[in-house]
Amino acid sequence: MFRFRLACALFALSTLISTVAVFAQNPTQDGAARAPDEWLLEQTGRGYWAKTQLSPNPVTLNRRQPTAAEQPIVDRVRSLMATRPARAFALIDGDTVVYSQFNAPANDEAITFGFSMGKSVTSMAVGQAVCANKMKLETKASELVPQLAGKGLGAATVRDLLRMASGTTEGNPDSSVFSPEQAKAWGQGTLNLMDVVTDDRVAKAQRGLFSDYKPGEATSYKSTDPILLGIMVAKATGMPWSQWLQESVLNPMGAAKSGLYVQDRQQNGATDGGMRMRVDDWIRFGLWVKRSSKEQGCFGDYVRAALSTQIKNGNGPADRKFGKLFGGYGYLVWTDNSIAPNTAWASGWGGQRIGWSTDTNNQRMVVTFSNVENWMPEVYEVMRDWAKLAK
Repeated sequence: MFRFRLACALFALSTLISTVAVFAQNPTQDGAARAPDEWLLEQTGRGYWAKTQLSPNPVTLNRRQPTAAEQPIVDRVRSLMATRPARAFALIDGDTVVYSQFNAPANDEAITFGFSMGKSVTSMAVGQAVCANKMKLETKASELVPQLAGKGLGAATVRDLLRMASGTTEGNPDSSVFSPEQAKAWGQGTLNLMDVVTDDRVAKAQRGLFSDYKPGEATSYKSTDPILLGIMVAKATGMPWSQWLQESVLNPMGAAKSGLYVQDRQQNGATDGGMRMRVDDWIRFGLWVKRSSKEQGCFGDYVRAALSTQIKNGNGPADRKFGKLFGGYGYLVWTDNSIAPNTAWASGWGGQRIGWSTDTNNQRMVVTFSNVENWMPEVYEVMRDWAKLAK
């Protein structure tokens, strides 16, 4: 009887450990990143998450029917929506939605999680802070977060962090940096993100073959850099991240509906991927980024830099832990797509994407949401051919 009880106890413990391990990182399916509906389409969130508001000047999305030249691509998207784990897809030309489609349970009223597309939202809020003279691209992390003084992460500048080049310890296989204990605390709502980025385990310099990595030396995709940027912006602006995000991004982009932003109880934003909006507001974000990239002045310059390669993503696909089809990285934006040239991408776990043409006169854009990431090359092919129609 004792052995039976011991065996049951050990089985229960092993099950608990396995469960904690599974929920400590984002899920996968057959080796591909997976975003289950209960994550992708969470509608209420937790009580301490921020509730975002519609803009004082919400933008109306124009819509039109596809032209004869566009119809074959629309038909291809319809086919993909019918045969792939897609939840939403939109084809945009300029400020006009040419085609959009949802697969249930997704719909135009569902608050939709962008996962790491939220990093690109973070980038725009950082750019606004720089252009408001709240901080500089050369500002070091330790200047705004004194707890990082003397640590590897403290020497990283805003520019380094935007390029995922802090030089610090690599993250988990899903790019998160939580320890198992921190992941459990995050799930319970007791984790302070400031404690994460100032943890010696996370803040120490990554060791290379012969010496420690220096900030700016190489890109290493992980949550440390964008989470720290959010904390730095809050310090620099003197307001919670969610308030700055509302004023600097959601209001100027013309958000037409409320949404959610993931944060801890101390109001530190989950700036590695906390943005949740209706799909139409994700489209409005994409349109605003494209419009801003054509403007003169500080923010226009920043956005153009954000959408262009600022650092190489390894020496080739075999050398890339993340972004296998991207040769470069801008400011929290992926660049140099090997299938769709002259495009930049906001990219989220499980197949969440916004693709922009980076040609000055090309206004084509695609937006997609998905449960599994394994069909993204076909999305890039759609973007490649969609952009060609502008020529």
